[in-house]
Amino acid sequence: MAALQISSCESQISSEVLIARVMQIHASISTLSSLRPSKQVNSLFSNLVKLCILPSSIDITALPEEVQAMRESLINLCGHAEGLLELEFSTFLSKIHQPLNNLNLFPYYGNYVKLASIEYRILNESGVSQPRKVAFVGSGPLPLTSFIMATHHMKLTHLSTSTSRSYFKSKPNISNAASVKFKNNLWDKNIIKQS
Repeated sequence: MAALQISSCESQISSEVLIARVMQIHASISTLSSLRPSKQVNSLFSNLVKLCILPSSIDITALPEEVQAMRESLINLCGHAEGLLELEFSTFLSKIHQPLNNLNLFPYYGNYVKLASIEYRILNESGVSQPRKVAFVGSGPLPLTSFIMATHHMKLTHLSTSTSRSYFKSKPNISNAASVKFKNNLWDKNIIKQS
């Protein structure tokens, strides 16, 4: 997986070539025994990102049924791989001093900063300039959007994630213990507040 920039001089890729290449990558990703970050996983998803950011005129709604099914499968695989990457990184962050000062080490941190800026702009344009409370639903193992909103855009806003500390305490066998520790450290430092 990779955050890439594309130059304006790159030409548009044909729909047929793009679909064929994405289907090849999907076939390769589908055969992997694990989507945990590794050289092979990172390479496949980096190639996928490089393809998907190229200019294209594909009408997604007009894709054949088998391509639609592959696309849906690929979206699920990407979500799963991204969750595993976040989990691995939250484990890393939970072991270092001042984790909030090191969020930018996450491979896609710049993308999250851009996303949070867009979301905050949309809130402002909708008349919600400085909300007193915001809840993030489905924040995952590394709730970067929540962190970025708290540190860049909503410094005076009470932020809470959908997974509360009490939920984690009641689930001792939860698989993302490092994420729990990381989030709890942030709650303890009043970066994210539980409601």
